[in-house]
Amino acid sequence: MSTLGVKPPPHVPMLYPLMPTLVTNATDIDVIGDDSTPEVEVVLFRAAGGDYLTVGSDHTDRRIEAVSALQGKNSCPKIVSATAWPVHEVLDHWDSLTLRSRCGDSLLQAGALSHVMTYEQLMAFVREHDGDLMEGRLVFSGTVPTQAKPPKGDVTIRLDLIDPVLHRSLRHDYNVHVRGEYFSAEV
Repeated sequence: MSTLGVKPPPHVPMLYPLMPTLVTNATDIDVIGDDSTPEVEVVLFRAAGGDYLTVGSDHTDRRIEAVSALQGKNSCPKIVSATAWPVHEVLDHWDSLTLRSRCGDSLLQAGALSHVMTYEQLMAFVREHDGDLMEGRLVFSGTVPTQAKPPKGDVTIRLDLIDPVLHRSLRHDYNVHVRGEYFSAEV
């Protein structure tokens, strides 16, 4: 049991089901309170019979996650870029792909995919615990090391997936708008 009293998952890594309505490629999202943070990740999916990858954010409310990882994961929108690459174009240099997230001048996260599972390991893990990657299903890869926490309040998050071999990148910026837990009125 963790110091927060939260029961650890049955295994690490772990797959959590997400409500499909949370997935968006919006450039503006709303969250409740100051406790949510981005997590830059590769997002894998199958469309029209082909496998693709893009950059995304497993934006999560950390306060809720401390009580229930499943509820924390399902408490915020999941950001996914509208542009993707075919997986077959990067398989031979998967480990060199780099994820990065920024907030203004602050580097929040950075690291090569060598910090997470290989594509083959990730797909084997998904097959073992949840079946084959099916049309329309998204799989978030897991994240890279954190460099700094984002500032609280309304912020802009920049997500990048960089391919140093083919000299290209995918980018998605999104604005986080913090909503209060209730409306207050001056009396």
